[in-house]
Amino acid sequence: MNRSDRRVTGAFAAAAGLAMSAGALAQSADQVRAAVAEMMADAETRSSLLSAGDAGHDGAFFIAGDNFRLNIGGALQFRYIVSLRDDNNAPDDDFSNGFQANDTRINFGGTVHKDWAFFVEGKFDKEGGGFTLLDAYAAYTFANGVGLGWGQVKAPILREDMTSDFKQLAVDRAPSTDFMRHDRVKAIWLSYAAENWRTWVTFNSGANTDNTDFNAMSNADYAFSARVEFLFDGAWSQFADFTSPRGSDFGAMLGLAAHYQGPHNTPAFADVDTSVFLYSADLGLEGDGWNFFGSFIGRHIDADSFAGDAEFDDFSFVLQGGVMLTDAWELFGRFDALMLDDDRGTSEDFFPFLTVGVNHYFAGHAAKATLDLVYSFEKTGDLTGLGLLPNTDQGLLGDTEEGEVVLRAQFQLLF
Repeated sequence: MNRSDRRVTGAFAAAAGLAMSAGALAQSADQVRAAVAEMMADAETRSSLLSAGDAGHDGAFFIAGDNFRLNIGGALQFRYIVSLRDDNNAPDDDFSNGFQANDTRINFGGTVHKDWAFFVEGKFDKEGGGFTLLDAYAAYTFANGVGLGWGQVKAPILREDMTSDFKQLAVDRAPSTDFMRHDRVKAIWLSYAAENWRTWVTFNSGANTDNTDFNAMSNADYAFSARVEFLFDGAWSQFADFTSPRGSDFGAMLGLAAHYQGPHNTPAFADVDTSVFLYSADLGLEGDGWNFFGSFIGRHIDADSFAGDAEFDDFSFVLQGGVMLTDAWELFGRFDALMLDDDRGTSEDFFPFLTVGVNHYFAGHAAKATLDLVYSFEKTGDLTGLGLLPNTDQGLLGDTEEGEVVLRAQFQLLF
């Protein structure tokens, strides 16, 4: 092939290449246009979905839309506990220590059609890992501030009990309160909240009757609980916990409560008909980096049986306070006591406890470390005989001599 022929062939090849490139570019342009149209349609769909709902975190993980909202949360407390008791206890039993996954929870809550609220929470047991229902309730709030609710909840009696396990000042509630509290009930209640006072009135199943069927022997035939709170200064939100950050305004709240439950009557001749009257008063004060809490609890028990009648009057009190050393470090102390009826048959009837410790707030209560020490001034072995000890939540196992000591280190995380 001569040079002229090669030029002609090259020209034809170049023309063919240009034609193929033009076709490819046209095809690519069509693909780009199609991709852009697809993305625009997807964006339009997403915008439509976002206009109807939303999801994210605003203090809680949530999914919301069209007057519905679902909050998803959980919490965990992990502890290391050292229990020191007298050598007179069983051999090799004067020192106990170890880790404890004390409180691991999952919860769901929110609103249905805006005004209907619900909450469901369960807990994994620290021993065995079984899952247990804690709270499960629904409520409706009317426009006039009146609320109607029903479900399984903590009885509205003691402020320490009503305050979240994750918003206490120390690692746990005062030991005396733990011995007296009625914990969860199945209930129907009315509530009312005004600017400076609020109240709850409940008809319920009786103390410690969570996760029981309607005909369970532990249920009371009838039980009523009522609590009223007066806000003298500050805001209600200040008293959702026991601490007070630096810069907080002064707040003062007084609470009064009472609970009565009748016996669960059965045809059994050996049945013991037990009625309980529990009453309490508490005062909370908070200011610029300091807090104070005091409470008094009384309980009257009347037990009637074919063998005779027995009556007991038990009391307890708590004095507690804390101060922020910095924006993150808090020092606290607590003195509380359980006073048992003389007819309980214990060698002592006055059981005082001292708790001192420190908190470090990494992110408020959501990430908090606590180190505290509990000291019993009297021998706690008598409480074992009454079934009040051992209490591994408190770390108290019972001592035959005075001076049981519990050292507790805890880290908690809320999500």
